[in-house]
Amino acid sequence: MDWTLYRRLSPQLRVRLFRFRRHFRQNARRNTVFLLITIYIFFHLIARSGRLHNTVEKRWEHLQEFVKPGILGAPPDVELITKDSVRVQLCDTEDRLCSFWTSGQVWKSADLTRDEAWLSPGWIKVPIGVQATLMMENSQQQILRFGRHKCDGTSLNCQSITSMVVEASIMSAIDAISISCTGEQWVKAPAIMHTIYAKKVFSKKDVTMIAQFSISRLDRFERAKAVWRGPSSVVIFLATNTDIVELKKYFERPGKLALYNSITLTIVKPNYSLGTHSRYPINHLRNIGIQATATDYIYVIDADFVPTSKLYDFASTTLISLLERATHPTAYVVPCLAIKEEYRGKFPDTIKELQPLMKSGIAYITDPRAGHGPTYTQLFLNSPILKNPPAYEVCYESQWEPYYIVNRHHPHPYYDERFKNQGGDKQSHALLLNALGYRFLVLRDHFMYHMDHATLKWTGDGLDQAKQRDFTYFENYAPEMNKIFGANYRWPRGCTRPLVQSFKRDLQGIGTI
Repeated sequence: MDWTLYRRLSPQLRVRLFRFRRHFRQNARRNTVFLLITIYIFFHLIARSGRLHNTVEKRWEHLQEFVKPGILGAPPDVELITKDSVRVQLCDTEDRLCSFWTSGQVWKSADLTRDEAWLSPGWIKVPIGVQATLMMENSQQQILRFGRHKCDGTSLNCQSITSMVVEASIMSAIDAISISCTGEQWVKAPAIMHTIYAKKVFSKKDVTMIAQFSISRLDRFERAKAVWRGPSSVVIFLATNTDIVELKKYFERPGKLALYNSITLTIVKPNYSLGTHSRYPINHLRNIGIQATATDYIYVIDADFVPTSKLYDFASTTLISLLERATHPTAYVVPCLAIKEEYRGKFPDTIKELQPLMKSGIAYITDPRAGHGPTYTQLFLNSPILKNPPAYEVCYESQWEPYYIVNRHHPHPYYDERFKNQGGDKQSHALLLNALGYRFLVLRDHFMYHMDHATLKWTGDGLDQAKQRDFTYFENYAPEMNKIFGANYRWPRGCTRPLVQSFKRDLQGIGTI
């Protein structure tokens, strides 16, 4: 080593250099930490500038190379009916001339007589989920539901029809599905999926609440619908062939049909002969509910949850405008809590009403570590000294399973349908949003809760862990994400200050007030 340059230094500089070297050696561990933090921040800044990670749009395009129907964010491999396809068919006696009459209109005698098929009517075909109300010359009504009705002059006299109203009908759909669920051949009957669209019309710029459940959750979902005045898309899964009977009994109760005037309802009857119906297809049902939605913004929940009464008004006004102005894909997380099953008091609807229940342990955070810990619940439970923004940012963490309101076109992947029953269904979707670069903002003044249901049996094999090994979060899904997005797919890519938020959460704890 050439010491010439060192010898030219003054004695004072030599002493300072010697002290610096000794100080560095004595504090090597601390200096190493500082160095690693510096490197960490450096690479984070590079990542934020887009030189290390692709943009959200490029990640989305890259993801499309790997998707298949129902897998890794692709839409389900199903074809839903549209409102325009809800129509009645009329054919003449020779079955040569047919005409179609769409729903949502009153067809008067002038409309009917202008149609050639009505000159010699032979039969009227009513498809599944449609009801034709006929007004006769004697001022009596005759209702036709699913099936082919012959104009024989006795049971149906088509010549005396003066007007006809065609409309989608829940009861007609139930009657049609009942036929395939009864008799000796019901086991071999193919799957049926039918959508009855809401009668109430909503704006495209609205927020649709989406839920899926079996018939055991019908009454529970009513509580969520009671506080959500906006559009809803519901998917009901018939887990057994007798469920259709219970569903019909439910809608025969007073007021139940009127309740679904603002709800788009999809009924799913699986093919019971395949044996797969015992595995509750939770993500597949969520995707069907999303596909049946007409609005740009969605809020996917589970049937047991009840949002605060003012959440819809806040979402339809403030959140939509915030999402429209967002320059980055954003998910507004609705904090969720549980309330003990034995509680008989007033259910909380504001933060002020929730606070004493949290302090007494009546309300609590389910899975306060990975599941809902990252929501950082104590921030919205504590009353702020100064007025804060409507939401605070949190960083994504692995196995997080939040519920959120998002713009479904910015870009929003579907749920992975390989997850059945419980486990990994919501976590995988949040992980995919994070890998695409979503920001997660938690609402401060609104939340959702559900009642404990330890005694409520999950449909199918949901609690049988031995039957959930087909596709798992860690063994199957995580390696696929690693292959597509790289080893850092769990890094909070959309988070603006991951270091600061991580340290803050570690210091202040999880789920405390």
